Amino acid sequence: MKNQQIATVFNEIASLLEIKGENPFRIRAYQRAAVNIGGLSQDVAAMGDEELRSIPGIGPDLVGRIREFLGEERVALHEDLKKEIPAGLLDILRVPGVGPKTVKTLYEKAEVRGLDDLEMLIRKGNLAGLPGIQRKAEENIRKGIEMLHRGRERNPLGKALPIADDIVRKLRAKAPLGKIAVAGSIRRWKETVKDIDILATSARPEKVMRV
Repeated sequence: MKNQQIATVFNEIASLLEIKGENPFRIRAYQRAAVNIGGLSQDVAAMGDEELRSIPGIGPDLVGRIREFLGEERVALHEDLKKEIPAGLLDILRVPGVGPKTVKTLYEKAEVRGLDDLEMLIRKGNLAGLPGIQRKAEENIRKGIEMLHRGRERNPLGKALPIADDIVRKLRAKAPLGKIAVAGSIRRWKETVKDIDILATSARPEKVMRV
């Protein structure tokens, strides 16, 4: 089942496009597609083009990208973007709490190209004061880097996602739910996950809590 891999690629495409300052509508299209594909219980490889287009946010262009990945295990746009953007910026995106807008600022305003550059910037006290980055944000980024370095305390997304999906399936089968969705780090397609967060609505929450 390639859903997770495709969702990860689409999410990275969105992040790289945002770092480049591309069209926000195009960025959101890839973000939405990543979320919806990642949340599918059906394997996209078994779906026809019409079924794929029925997924919210998936149009003909994204159907083509999905087919491209299924056939070649890669998406040319993704590979091209990775050549344009320093690889180290994707490492910074893995820092909890750091998004593409912050990475774009770091790259354009401070010539940060990777985690080493970012840590040096923090040690010199030059991070706070960059556009949109205050002292509190600097402290959060510093803590996020420490958390990333302690990655062994977290689980790989590939290990956590199947567990989360299994929990969702069991809750759907046994509990009176309205809506249910995976949230937190898994929802944001972070490379590592500490906790599995699930959001649900129900007219009988007390019964859900007993499942």
